[in-house]
Amino acid sequence: MAQDTGSEGEPIELDTLSVVGSRTTADLPLRTRAVEVLDRATLDRLPARNLTQALEWGVSLDLASRSPAQADLSIRGAGFEQMLVLVDGVRMSDPQTGHFDLDLAVPLDRVERIEILRGPGAGIYGSDAVGGVVNIVTRESSAWAGRLEGGSFGSVLGALHGGVDLPARGSLQFSGEVARSDGHREGTEWESSIGTASLRYPLAEGTLRLESGLARRAFGAEGFYAPFPSFETTDTWTAHLTWRSNPSRQISLEPGLSWRSHGDDFILDRHEPEAYRNRHTSEQVGASLVARGAIRQTVSLAAGSEVARHDLRSTALGDRTEARGAVFAEIGWRPTLGPALMAGLRHDHYEQWGGFTSPSLSLGMDVSERLELRASAGRAFRGPSWTERHYRDPVHEANAELDPEESTSLEFGGTLHSASGRGQLSLTGFRRASRHLIDWARPIDSPEALWVTRNVNRSVTRGLEAEGAWMPGRRTRVELAASWLALEADADDRFQSKQLLRPIRDRVRISLIQALPGNLQGAFHLARSRRAGDLSYEELDLRIQLPSRAGMWYLDGRNLTNSRHLDITGNPVAGRAVYLGLELRGR
Repeated sequence: MAQDTGSEGEPIELDTLSVVGSRTTADLPLRTRAVEVLDRATLDRLPARNLTQALEWGVSLDLASRSPAQADLSIRGAGFEQMLVLVDGVRMSDPQTGHFDLDLAVPLDRVERIEILRGPGAGIYGSDAVGGVVNIVTRESSAWAGRLEGGSFGSVLGALHGGVDLPARGSLQFSGEVARSDGHREGTEWESSIGTASLRYPLAEGTLRLESGLARRAFGAEGFYAPFPSFETTDTWTAHLTWRSNPSRQISLEPGLSWRSHGDDFILDRHEPEAYRNRHTSEQVGASLVARGAIRQTVSLAAGSEVARHDLRSTALGDRTEARGAVFAEIGWRPTLGPALMAGLRHDHYEQWGGFTSPSLSLGMDVSERLELRASAGRAFRGPSWTERHYRDPVHEANAELDPEESTSLEFGGTLHSASGRGQLSLTGFRRASRHLIDWARPIDSPEALWVTRNVNRSVTRGLEAEGAWMPGRRTRVELAASWLALEADADDRFQSKQLLRPIRDRVRISLIQALPGNLQGAFHLARSRRAGDLSYEELDLRIQLPSRAGMWYLDGRNLTNSRHLDITGNPVAGRAVYLGLELRGR
């Protein structure tokens, strides 16, 4: 899983958009930060049903699922509220709660690549980017393709995407996906429908881009929020409009408008829906302007500003409105010889919390033809969400007086390439110190007590990550992804943490990508994980592909070891499962 190479060891071709972690250039984050890119070739060989499941294969990523329809994302032990999710560089994280961050209106077949920045990104993106940033980059293709799939637990899926070319090199593209399942245990059934439309058109020496999407998900969430047979329905609507001037100009401009609306209908007990029913609609509208330029060939600059307004209408949290704004600047230095450097400074102002300044600094250096080193430091913050401040139900009680979180992070790493050019190994060590960490907790000796939000005075997270790739032959590739995590928290040991202080402690995954007889292609993934509390488990997943003239057949196996370890609800995870699919590709 090389940071800067594709699935076959070739350099990743990046478009004109900056890779996550920088607004200046695409290559600097890959040289100076822990950035992982899951390109289209990688996604095609993962046994994933949807975008959320594809994220499970990222280094140091942890997915806490209610069902395949919805899950919470964390990176490097940071909680789901401490993550920032972008689609084509546009903020999608929900202001009400991080539970909804992955309620994205993006079908998996529409994804070109997933960019993962491990570590703070507040110096570039502002609040929430404490543990890391995930950017979903959508693909641009007018070729039509479809996919049908069925398998265990009564699961079925159908997907279609394609487009038409317009005059003057414009294009109009569409994508859709529908899926359903009976669930792996009672109370976990789900269904989803996702659709997108995209317009790209040359305009005034630049390119106009309009993206819109909608997604509807309905799923059982038994035992996740509380010990009840809960059921939830969510609706997500998104639209963003951007115009980018020709990047060959000395100074390029990119103004943008974005809108996201998220609706949630939560029933605590589906057998008594009116006993407690919670309806929310959150909405965020934003505008941004980014200017990019270069002083000379080795120095690039970016600066800009953002404003946004967040609104909430909720039966449980009330009607609320907040506004925020930010200014930022970034400089990148890429000399022919010597270290490359990237520095950013951002100041955010929130109506509720006031101002916060986030600096970041990273550098990378080629020590030799085979060895690269990098280091970075950054500051990040996060204001408590509306749910953490105002939510109440029969088992939860929020605290409106919470303080915002603050953290500082240090990172050091390097990549060693083999003399033969057939392999490489990357190691990264990091330390994150946090103050006023926000967590839901209750007394250990009172299991009937309410879960209440509180600030943990201090916590320190340390970790080590390893990524490796080796090609012993033309038809064989071996990949390694491993992470180790240690967490120290200044928390009252009389209280039990609901989620934040229970990260995956260590995980080792070995993948074998192998060409098989009969034109078959195989990808085998063996993982061993250990969560806080010394619970360890192993899982084996695979995908077997058979290319054909019109497309590809594939067979997926999930959890073939039939591990029965417990998920975040305290119930067994899905057991052994098999799925068969057919992808048809047009010319």
